[in-house]
Amino acid sequence: MSVHFKELMGIIIIGAMFIGGSFIAGAYENTIRAWLDIGSGGIIVYILLAAFATVIAPVSTLPLLPIAVALWGALATAISSIIGWFAGALIAFWLARTLGRPLVTRIVNLEKIARYERALEGKYVFWNLIFLRLVIPVDVLSYAVGFFTSIDFKIYALATLIGITPFAFVFSYASEAALPIRLGALLAVVVASFLGYLKVQRGRKT
Repeated sequence: MSVHFKELMGIIIIGAMFIGGSFIAGAYENTIRAWLDIGSGGIIVYILLAAFATVIAPVSTLPLLPIAVALWGALATAISSIIGWFAGALIAFWLARTLGRPLVTRIVNLEKIARYERALEGKYVFWNLIFLRLVIPVDVLSYAVGFFTSIDFKIYALATLIGITPFAFVFSYASEAALPIRLGALLAVVVASFLGYLKVQRGRKT
């Protein structure tokens, strides 16, 4: 069975950048606040960046999250991340569902999103989507759901919100925690992602 180690390595690299960013944010917190704190306008910019990165999958704003925590705190960053990721996921779903293949293939690789087709099939689409949202922080999933399922938009939105919320809070609070906790959070994501990719791979072979 071939697991997508390229994607897992991408997650590890992004996670390492997150840990590096958390060190920088901790060491230069006062400088970061002096140069980057522009009040509520900064939060809006962060939300827009998170949404944009989600649409242009698989770009990630996770390395920026520790800087956001240094500016606004863990709670505000978690909520802002949820808003940005959620908005981006809804836009990606809408693009896949309404504008069709010609446009979307310019944004994402169609072969990548096809991997998720069987993993999302059947009568448990809602629960499968929550599971994949929890364990695979790569948002080609939004395009896959839009292309390959007939799930209702409201159900998709609810499952997405449930799935992304724990990830946002875990990493927001972990970014200002001790190094073992940061490493533990990264390890948990890698292991969960491995299980998620196994589910996707098995789904394609059934």
